[in-house]
Amino acid sequence: MVMTETQRTTLYNQLSGAIGQEAARTLMEQLPPSGWEQVATKEDVKASESMLLREIKASETRVLGEVKQSEGRLMIQIADSESRQGARIDETNTRIDGMNTRLDETNTRIDGMNTRLDGMNTRLDGRIDQTNTRIDETNRQLSALAEEIRTGFADLKLALAKQIRWVAAVIIGVAASIAVPLALALV
Repeated sequence: MVMTETQRTTLYNQLSGAIGQEAARTLMEQLPPSGWEQVATKEDVKASESMLLREIKASETRVLGEVKQSEGRLMIQIADSESRQGARIDETNTRIDGMNTRLDETNTRIDGMNTRLDGMNTRLDGRIDQTNTRIDETNRQLSALAEEIRTGFADLKLALAKQIRWVAAVIIGVAASIAVPLALALV
């Protein structure tokens, strides 16, 4: 029979009067809240335990089967992905090899151009050196010519000065030869 809340309260009050409140409370806590028919027996617990273990085992078997299936699908997907990635990597490596080949060819052409430019620079340096040598020689010749011109002008000045003195002496001599007879004739 199930005890009602009113019956529980009445029992507690009577026990409190007989054995005291603390002891009555302890005793009431030991009673099941809704009757003994609701309390499980050892056989009930063992039956529940056996049923629960069977359900756990069945669930474990089912989960392991699903895990194995998922693992199989995942392995297939991984293998497929690896295969596709491998193909992509091979394709990328082939493209990189092609690019490296083109870079090598470009470097070879650049090396050839550098060699030609070095040759041109060497020839140009030779021509510049020749031109500088000619310019230096021309500068020496111009310096020598300028010195000759300065010396020639100095010699010319001296010669002109001599000529002017000679002409002056001749003019003075002619003037004196005219002036003396003229002065004698006038006297």
